Amino acid sequence: LERDEEGPLEEAVEAEERGVAVLAGIRRLFRFPYLPQTTSVVLYGVSWGLVNWGFLTFLPTILQDQLGYGAGSSSSLLFLSALIAVPGTVLVAYLYGRWSSKKSMITYALGTAGVLIGFALLRGGAGEVNGVLLTLLVVGLLVSSGGVISMLSPYTAEVYPTQFRGTGSGLAAGSSKLGGIFGPPLMAAVLGLAPGLTAPALVAAGPITVAAVVLAIKGIETKGRRLEDIQLHMEEASRRSRVR
Repeated sequence: LERDEEGPLEEAVEAEERGVAVLAGIRRLFRFPYLPQTTSVVLYGVSWGLVNWGFLTFLPTILQDQLGYGAGSSSSLLFLSALIAVPGTVLVAYLYGRWSSKKSMITYALGTAGVLIGFALLRGGAGEVNGVLLTLLVVGLLVSSGGVISMLSPYTAEVYPTQFRGTGSGLAAGSSKLGGIFGPPLMAAVLGLAPGLTAPALVAAGPITVAAVVLAIKGIETKGRRLEDIQLHMEEASRRSRVR
């Protein structure tokens, strides 16, 4: 009887201890030597969320309401672009594994920003915008943004030690969802102030450009390196920053 009465209490204590441990792990990720990597990962995830759940979500609406495309035309364009973009995603795995994890992530982030700038430069309505160019831009955005999110998870798993790997992966996933929370209302507000493709595309391009720059400065190359070596590199970098 006593064991049955103590069971719920023990479970509550264990749950509280787990919660405290999780919070402690999250706080640890925002301290040295992990802070630079956490900053890179969070910015990368948030910026992707803004592009995917912000700009891409509103793209059919912009094509219809701002550029005069019919609902069927805009849907067909996105469907065709998605099909064409599928083979391009194979390149992501090759570059990440064979070339460079860090450079691949930077390249795809800057590629996404470049495609968004291309959208910003489009002028005219449905009859004036080159349909082939618009399709290529949509394909490019799907390929580049798809590469961004597909590389985030493996990179996060590689830059954190074993005891923080699950927490770091959860933080990376949460950051992309955070971008998804702010993306739609942000794009709606931007469209209310400046209808068309230019302003939404530039607003989406800004954060992912910043994410690429931060990753270039603070990110770690993981290709061909053992997890133990990466951890030692981070600790050494932390010691050097304290000395300075």
